[in-house]
Amino acid sequence: MEEVAEEYLKDLVDRNLILVREWSCSGEIKTCSIHDILRDFCLIKSTLEKFISDVEYLQESMTIFVNPIDVHFITNFRLLRVLDALTIRFQEFPVEIVELVTLRYIALTYWMKHRFPASIAKLCNLETLIVNPGKFRSIFNTSFLPPEIWKMSRLRHLLFVRSYLPYPTDALIGGSFVPLENLQTLGNVINFRWTKEVLEMMPNLKKLVVSYEHDGRTEWSSYCFDNFVHLHQLEVLKCIFFAKCYIKYQDPLPVNFDFPQKLKRLSLSGCRISWKNMTVVGSLSNLEVLKLKFHAFEGPVWELNDGEFRRLKLLLIHMTDLEHWKVEKTHLPSLQRLSLSYCYNLVEIPSGIGKIPALEEIELCECSTSLVTSARVIKRGHWKLGSDRIRVSLFPLVLSLYTLSSML
Repeated sequence: MEEVAEEYLKDLVDRNLILVREWSCSGEIKTCSIHDILRDFCLIKSTLEKFISDVEYLQESMTIFVNPIDVHFITNFRLLRVLDALTIRFQEFPVEIVELVTLRYIALTYWMKHRFPASIAKLCNLETLIVNPGKFRSIFNTSFLPPEIWKMSRLRHLLFVRSYLPYPTDALIGGSFVPLENLQTLGNVINFRWTKEVLEMMPNLKKLVVSYEHDGRTEWSSYCFDNFVHLHQLEVLKCIFFAKCYIKYQDPLPVNFDFPQKLKRLSLSGCRISWKNMTVVGSLSNLEVLKLKFHAFEGPVWELNDGEFRRLKLLLIHMTDLEHWKVEKTHLPSLQRLSLSYCYNLVEIPSGIGKIPALEEIELCECSTSLVTSARVIKRGHWKLGSDRIRVSLFPLVLSLYTLSSML
C-alpha cells in the first residue's frame, strides 16, 4: 500500500502539482507542500464528497486535523478515519476516541504519566498510532504500553518517543494475541529482548528504533542483538545505548552484533565497539546511510577494507575519539555526503575522500582546526582541476535522540 502511495506522490511531483520541500538523506521525499490554488480546489472537492470540511460543518468526515480546541465533539463523527491532533498537548489520554472504531490513524501529543490505556485495543481497524510526549517534557520520561497492543493485528506503524513494550506472553492475560504481520514501523522501544518468539510476532518489520539503558547488572547478551539478523525485511534501524546516571562506565557491546542484509539505513549511538569490528557494518551490501553517534565506535584508528560500503551515500560521525582514518580512493565509491561533528581528535580527512567521484558535500561542526584545513585542501584541489562540485559547509549542528522527527 505504501509503495503505491509513493508512486502516486512521485507522479504528482513530476506534474508540479506538489512541491518537495525536504528530501531525506537517502533521497526520498520527506516533506512537501501544494500550491494555494490546488489546496483550495482540494478543499472544495473534498467537501462535496464529504471527505473533509471545516470543523463547524463536519458531520460524517473521514479525515480531520485538529487545532487546540475541545475535542469532545469528535465522538459525533462516527466515520472518522484520521485523527491528527499533534498540535494539542493532552494532559490525560482522550478516552473518547476509543469509541471511534473506524479510526485508521491517530497522532497525539500526550505525556503518558501512567500506562497507556488498554482500551486502545477497541480500535480494531487502527493502522497507525503516533504519540509525542511534547517538547517540554524530559527526554528520560518513559511510557508503558499495554499488552493489548499485541491484539491489534492491523497495526502498521507504532511510534512513541520512549516506551516499554511488554513481551507477547504478557498479552495472554485477559485474552489471546496474534502475530503483528502488518507491522512495518516500531519505535522507540526500551530494553526490549529480541527472542525468536518475538521475531515471529513481527516478521515484516521494515523500520525499527530501539534504546537500551545500561544498569551495570544486565548482560548485553540477554537482549539477543544477534537475532537482528533474522529481521529479513528490515531496511531502517536506529539503536541507542546509554548508561544510567549512576553508572560511570558503560560496557561495550558484544562483537556478535549482527544485521540483516536488506538494511539500507543504520544509526548507532553509544555502542563503544572497536573500529576493528566495523566489517560487520561494511559488509552490508545495500547500506546507503550510516550514522555513528556518541562513540558508536571507539579507538584511535579506522582503516577501511576493500569491498566494504559499496553503496554508502551518506556517512555521519558525531562525537568520536578517532584520530586517524585511512581511506583509499577506491573505497566508498558511492559516497555523496560526509558529515563530521565534535571530532576533536581526528587529525584530517583522508585525501582519498576527495578523490571519490560521487562526493558532493563535506559538512563540519566543532572539529579540529587541522580537520577543517584538510577539507579546504580537498576543495581547493578540485578548484585547480576546474571543478566546483564539492561543497564544504561549516555550521552549528543540533542533534536530538528522542524526537519523533529524528527517530527514522
